[in-house]
Amino acid sequence: MTLIGFGVALAAADARAQTPGDPYEGINRRFYANAMHLNQKYFTPLVRLYHALTPGLIGVAIHNMITNLSEPVAIVNDVLQGRLKVAGRDTLRVAANTSLGIGGMVDIAGKEGFPHHDNDFGITLGVWGVKPGPYLFVPLLGPSTVRDSIGAGVDVLLNPFTYVRFPGRLTLQYTTAVVGVLDKRQTSQGELDTLTADAADPYATLRSVYLQSREAEIRGDNAAPELTPLDDPGATAPPPPGPGATAAPSAAPATTLATESPPASVQVAAVADVDAPMATAFPCDTNHFAPQRLAAAN
Repeated sequence: MTLIGFGVALAAADARAQTPGDPYEGINRRFYANAMHLNQKYFTPLVRLYHALTPGLIGVAIHNMITNLSEPVAIVNDVLQGRLKVAGRDTLRVAANTSLGIGGMVDIAGKEGFPHHDNDFGITLGVWGVKPGPYLFVPLLGPSTVRDSIGAGVDVLLNPFTYVRFPGRLTLQYTTAVVGVLDKRQTSQGELDTLTADAADPYATLRSVYLQSREAEIRGDNAAPELTPLDDPGATAPPPPGPGATAAPSAAPATTLATESPPASVQVAAVADVDAPMATAFPCDTNHFAPQRLAAAN
């Protein structure tokens, strides 16, 4: 329902791109501002109350159970991506935690070197070569893309609990959904605050980090790629030529190389291949001093 309402809003929005890959930046920023307001006013107090009601090992057990319930979807996507070794490891993980970990309350597999990893159909589509499409900030759901929004809907169909019928099934699904949101918000709130605390443009920073992390998950990396700086003050100069040697032409400095290509070239690359690291990771998103350094170099 949220995605349908958001789609209607996008259809009525002005799609003139302000940033490559984010044609709906205007409406996305409004949704982001509203989400931050609601988060501060309502979600933060709810998360604090949830944390107070689930102290210590209780909260850890609930987190482990919710994670264990999400494993079947991750396993199905492992298989669809052709990562059969990872699928076998995740199957062993859910079997061990469900049987020996008291229904998943204890992360036995994690202690034995089989940690949980997030996986969804949006990542599967990326592995299959589907481009992310426009960036979206979906109300109640947060950062996404057209590809990831479609993947979120398909994940519901891939979840075995969608088809299993047993007494209390709906209660389990609704409770898991609500508690899962509170648990995820609790575990990610500190990281989100750290990420946006000193950012000149928190919206752009969150967008860049989200897109980079999704690219890393598609490639199977454990961390998002790091941006290449415009210049490297720590780079060492080449050694001087020896006596009698002919001096080779000096290499252009990093700043010259950076300024030889106009910013428009980066935007063209972004439109051509939005999955490329630099296509979705703009220097100004994570380093607001980059434009000043570029202007000074010119």
